[in-house]
Amino acid sequence: MALPPNIILVGFMGSGKTVTGKAVSKITGFRFWDMDEWIEEKNGAKIPDLFERKGEAFFRQQEQQAVLWLSLQKNYVASTGGGAWIREENRKELLKAGWCVWLKVSTEDVWKRVGAHLEHRPLLSRSKDPRRTIEILLREREPYYALAHASVDTSGKDPRQSALEIVNAFRGDQPQENLLLPPWRD
Repeated sequence: MALPPNIILVGFMGSGKTVTGKAVSKITGFRFWDMDEWIEEKNGAKIPDLFERKGEAFFRQQEQQAVLWLSLQKNYVASTGGGAWIREENRKELLKAGWCVWLKVSTEDVWKRVGAHLEHRPLLSRSKDPRRTIEILLREREPYYALAHASVDTSGKDPRQSALEIVNAFRGDQPQENLLLPPWRD
């Protein structure tokens, strides 16, 4: 079985893209890349500061540049920003750039994982009811996330367990409800 050019993790904030991505990287030997870190390094500022100083539109442009950079790379496990996948142009590029896996997560698990750190989450830190904002955004974004090649539910799981499910799904060792066969697969 041929390996994909990249393994790209998509999903909502707090779904575990970064920690699970690092675990997938160790298993596969691919390099790990985090979109938000790339944007922060490129701009010399943290994501919340970019949102505050330059606005969400600027940040979304930075995500698009990150997607284009990733599309030219090979052998990466990529953790994308929670909203990057929603833009159709980004999604099309990412689907061509590698095997995209949606990390599903429940509202409750998102709240457990990010609720104590709202200052790092611009879309939540400005909300009067962050938990309700999570519910609404998650519900709005799920149809887009479902367009990934595969999905793995991370709710109630540790990152290593989710990483093993991702690798097993790619290898075909585990049935997936939303598994599409990418062009590089036998």
